Amino acid sequence: MEEEVFVSGFCKTQNQSRMLICEVCVREDGTKEILSSDCAYGKCEHSSTCLLIRQALE
Repeated sequence: MEEEVFVSGFCKTQNQSRMLICEVCVREDGTKEILSSDCAYGKCEHSSTCLLIRQALE
């Protein structure tokens, strides 16, 4: 199942607060995966520690 997730918080790359929109795939076992986002997630140097993405996956 896919869902759209809106989260807001601090972006380290932009050094400011922002709202992030993500498409998230929720698997049958409850795990989640980011399918797309309106930022550079995956290419951004902070992808592994991004608090916005972490919120989207909760």
